[in-house]
Amino acid sequence: MVPSFPDMSDPLNDSKYQRNSVLLIGAVLLFRLIYAAIFPVNPVGDEAYYWDWGRQLDYGYYSKPPFVAWLYAFVDWIGGGSLYAIRATAGVIGCLTLLVLFRLTTAQFGSKTGWYSVLIGLAIPANSVLGYLLTIDAPLTLCWSMALWMLWRYLSGTKPGQSLFFLFLALGVGHLSKQMMMVFPVLTVVLLAVQSDTRSYLKRPALWATLLLSYLSLLPPLIWNAQNGWITFKHTSHHFESVSGGGNVILERLEDFAEFIGSQLGVLSPVFGVVLYIICIGRLKTIRTASLAVRFALVFGGIPLVGMLFMAMRQGLQPNWPAVFYLSCMPLVAAFFSGAVEFAKPSAATKARLMKVGLIIGFALSAFFYFGSPIMELAGIPGHKADPNRRLMGYDKLAEGFEKVRRAQADADELFIVTLGHRDTTSQLAFALPDQPRVYRWSNRPGIESQYEMWNNPFEDGFDGKDGFILVPGNNTFPGALSDVFESYEKVGEFEAVFGYDRTKFYTVYRGKALTGWPALNEPAHP
Repeated sequence: MVPSFPDMSDPLNDSKYQRNSVLLIGAVLLFRLIYAAIFPVNPVGDEAYYWDWGRQLDYGYYSKPPFVAWLYAFVDWIGGGSLYAIRATAGVIGCLTLLVLFRLTTAQFGSKTGWYSVLIGLAIPANSVLGYLLTIDAPLTLCWSMALWMLWRYLSGTKPGQSLFFLFLALGVGHLSKQMMMVFPVLTVVLLAVQSDTRSYLKRPALWATLLLSYLSLLPPLIWNAQNGWITFKHTSHHFESVSGGGNVILERLEDFAEFIGSQLGVLSPVFGVVLYIICIGRLKTIRTASLAVRFALVFGGIPLVGMLFMAMRQGLQPNWPAVFYLSCMPLVAAFFSGAVEFAKPSAATKARLMKVGLIIGFALSAFFYFGSPIMELAGIPGHKADPNRRLMGYDKLAEGFEKVRRAQADADELFIVTLGHRDTTSQLAFALPDQPRVYRWSNRPGIESQYEMWNNPFEDGFDGKDGFILVPGNNTFPGALSDVFESYEKVGEFEAVFGYDRTKFYTVYRGKALTGWPALNEPAHP
């Protein structure tokens, strides 16, 4: 038995909705490209970090699969190390994801519902973030949405061979983008097994080959991990640990859960967030009788979200973790508002009012994301706690202060650079300095904490006997462990960097003379 696929076309309205959707997405892309040129800010920490990965290409990295590094290498090549190239790429990927979401929703519920999905998608604050910041979630969401669309095309009999080919590509690139993509083939099997009308697909070797062979794309990072102590697995396992703060465990878990729910309402906007959870989780009880289009959202969205809620009851979760599951739910949420599916009791008028309120709130939050920072700049309080760009501020000032101290040394270009503290300081300094030099990191804590500890240190890179700059946060003395690997050292400068409203950080710069070695990773710093 094969599921039926009703004709959702409406000849009178299809072209109108498709034209409006494409024009709106195009207008959003144009806005994002212009905005990035008019309002440049620093990259967020992860962006600078992955940009640095892209300068040292490999087939595996400390915390993530390698595709984001490959993407940044390409962006750096075409953009010459510019921030605008990063922002433009994020804008393009974000709009492509919206376009694929429109095509998927149109195929499942008709072009009117596809139009609704574009409106709702744009009103969700997370879409503005994904269209602005080039993190691993940008390629992941594009690959996930493409995989959903290609799977639907295959099941509906639309060019099966072509659909499987592009499904295979989407899965392969998705696996290399973020570990979350690995659950897609599993959810596909669940989707097909849950009702008798789709179980016959599980007897098709071509589909099984597409799903299982897509995991072969993980061979490069697996080989890399085997050569590097399975470091990515060790890092990822920490995300699933339940950590106690030493207080009442029940209260801590309730706080984690409440924090997760609050963050998700901010990510989705309150109205659409509540509706999404009610529909995609509340309707799970109908999964064995629902149409295939509804089942898509329930399996690829509702079931994983239930798992996320249980995880949130035992540990803290990152706000972006459920992103692809929300994407899976978008067609069904749009279908609820457009009337393409009928469940629950709200009348058409009530749903129209709810949609209007949701769009107003969502677009207001998205507008604040884009224009809140410029407004606070005009008000004289840039970097205020309410400033959406607060986390992005200050690293250009850090680079300016360091560069001034650096250029006071006659042989500045011959000295290597080492930073202490968080990895963001290392990557942001490397990106913001005019010549974008290689910057090394040293931590006073033992062990591997970032990709920087996986790469060569200055001694291994041939700086034996050479001098180097050491950037130390605060008014701190030269670190003891590093004093053992230089013949001598001297303080050459200090400066302050303003990281926005009420946040000023102090830095000290030392010159280490004649490098003789490098502290072992398992050696704690001297007191």
